[in-house]
Amino acid sequence: MRRASSTMRRLRRHVANSWAWAVVGAFLVFALFPVYWIVLIAFRPRDDIFQYPAALMPTNLSLDNIRFIWFGTETSEPIIGFLGNSMLISVISSLIALSLGVACAYALGRFRIGGGFLPMWILSQRFLPPIALVVPLYLMYRQFGLLDTYFGLVILYATFTIPIVVWLMMGYVESSPPELEEAAYIDGAGYWTAFTRIALPVLKPGLSVAAVFTFIFIWNEYVLAFQLAGDDVATITVYLPRLRSAVAELYGEIAAASLLSVIPAIVFAGVMQRFLVRGLAFGGLK
Repeated sequence: MRRASSTMRRLRRHVANSWAWAVVGAFLVFALFPVYWIVLIAFRPRDDIFQYPAALMPTNLSLDNIRFIWFGTETSEPIIGFLGNSMLISVISSLIALSLGVACAYALGRFRIGGGFLPMWILSQRFLPPIALVVPLYLMYRQFGLLDTYFGLVILYATFTIPIVVWLMMGYVESSPPELEEAAYIDGAGYWTAFTRIALPVLKPGLSVAAVFTFIFIWNEYVLAFQLAGDDVATITVYLPRLRSAVAELYGEIAAASLLSVIPAIVFAGVMQRFLVRGLAFGGLK
């Protein structure tokens, strides 16, 4: 009797685990199918894209769409220049935002500067949607000659992402033990030395999380880039809507450009994965 009840418990546990994996599998199929479809369209000839019924399996693949956007045509510019603009602006803006945001988060989390008001005020700077600032920013940028410049976009994106970095890092600062820094103070180290040599290595997991979120946010931003960047510093998000034709939508080319546009973010997240997992786990301990 006891053996039968134990067998039933194992069977029920096995069924419960099977249902859980089935739900997870169904969710993964639902979430990843758009990505699979974009990849499939990116490598399909134009005639196969519009076939009916649509083929869900890859057949008759081609590199024409990739070649079209990589080298450009008489009516479309190559994508490489826009990818370079996005990479340059995202990397520099992220570095500025991380440098200032981490220092600010350390001061707020460790020394309680500003009490409870200042952190909330910093976060409130992200409450206003970017679309509400487009007109005043455009007028101000035109007045100071910052339209269609790298400097203008870098400063703007760094300013917009500093609150995100501050709030991401404050939890890690408050969770990290202050005893190491206090020991450094006893040994004669100053605040800056303790911050750079003691606190920053401890906060490295949190830095990786903030770096990934900041880079992806800047890389994907469209509204401000569309209004404030012209032909010289247009980013990849501005390039994608330009892939249109007077005859028909260039679905294959748009899918190929979308595929290439997400590769840098995926590669960056993959490189930071080791620190990212530790950072998310460390932040969840608070």
